[in-house]
Amino acid sequence: MNTTSSPAPRPAGTQEWRLVPALFTAVTLVAAGLSYAASDLPRSPLWLSVPYLVPLGLAAVTWLRPRTRAQRTNRILAGSIGAALALFYAKGVEAALFCIGLVVWLVQGD
Repeated sequence: MNTTSSPAPRPAGTQEWRLVPALFTAVTLVAAGLSYAASDLPRSPLWLSVPYLVPLGLAAVTWLRPRTRAQRTNRILAGSIGAALALFYAKGVEAALFCIGLVVWLVQGD
């Protein structure tokens, strides 16, 4: 019985390029933390932080895409969009909740 395990062969054209996925994962987590801490959301219900999964999912895409030179631009684009979404999500939620509250107040007529 052969007990030696060799690493799975990589498809042709793939490269080990882990700097960008690691960088975008860290940047997305830091951006989400800064965005959440700088907003009024920490005093809000926890379910308002669930959409942070979208930017984290985009950061995960940078790990899952094939590591070919042709996919490098797609991976960088997905990571940068995820980091930007994480940075601006909290302010967008605050603006949306403010607009909803304003509309409800105007409809009530009080």
